[in-house]
Amino acid sequence: MAPKHDNCCSRCIGFLIAIGLTALFLWLSLRVDEPKCYLDYIYVPALNKTLNSSSNSTHNKNATIVFALKLANENKDKGIQYDDVLLSFRVFESVNTTRPLGNATVERFYQGHKKKATKRGNFTVGGGGGNLTAALDGKVWYRVDYATAVKYKIIFWYTKRHRLWGGANVEIGEWGTKVNRKAVRLGGKNPVVI
Repeated sequence: MAPKHDNCCSRCIGFLIAIGLTALFLWLSLRVDEPKCYLDYIYVPALNKTLNSSSNSTHNKNATIVFALKLANENKDKGIQYDDVLLSFRVFESVNTTRPLGNATVERFYQGHKKKATKRGNFTVGGGGGNLTAALDGKVWYRVDYATAVKYKIIFWYTKRHRLWGGANVEIGEWGTKVNRKAVRLGGKNPVVI
């Protein structure tokens, strides 16, 4: 027959292992990964130099900016409830000076786990298309920033709100679209400078 203290020690060790595994499971289930936000597409008709000259004058007066935002939820078992996603667009006038073009809003939505969402929108810049064409060394650079808040859905309940924000510099080419065809991650909290 085993001594009483051996039986007590094995129970204590078993209890500590169970507590450790429970804590690990809770930590894994409550840990969240922030969603990633990308500028997937942008089109500025006023900057499209490839259109023929007869339609080019019409497009130069077009003060619309069309965009598509891509949001990726990489959490395996957590959904995300987004508040309105607020976007601001600015054009660089020098390496560290920007001028506002306008703002746009993507309305609040829910995104399931391991899902991607593409949200399209557009807005009109006040003051006509001339405001869109500021160039820096022959190139046009935009600054696109976003801000929102999200709640993570874990099983049946939501976490508190988490604020998210970021932005990126985007070069606009002669077709009025971004030079880099890949989606641009709006994740940098870096200073607004080229």
